[in-house]
Amino acid sequence: MHGNDLALLVDRFMRTIHFGLQERAPGFDREAVGPGGGIVLMTLADTGRISLNELTKRVSRDKSQMTRMIRSLESKGLVGREASPDDGRVSFVSLTPKGDEIAGELMQTVAEVIDEMLDPISEKERKLLRDLLERIV
Repeated sequence: MHGNDLALLVDRFMRTIHFGLQERAPGFDREAVGPGGGIVLMTLADTGRISLNELTKRVSRDKSQMTRMIRSLESKGLVGREASPDDGRVSFVSLTPKGDEIAGELMQTVAEVIDEMLDPISEKERKLLRDLLERIV
């Protein structure tokens, strides 16, 4: 398989997940965080407390976008921000209990979408895919 073929398949896989989530958004996105906010919440669920700079890198946003996103999520009570005790210029971000609940709902919905996508493949093939993904990421 050529690099472009694989890139196209991965892109198509990611877009299918995205479209599946968009279809379900009215049922689970009660805080109206949208795709960008969802990525931030899921990243925080994965990493725990993290510096704003590191979060910005992990979600591939620029600093001004991330600052606006964090303010919005903060105003909804989904994330908390605190200054570093060692360096006042550094902020740490973490999920609130409400944010953790919303992130859990989002992860469950992502799991459902992916489960539906993987329906045509066997459990053995799913395990192989999971093993390969763990090696990659």
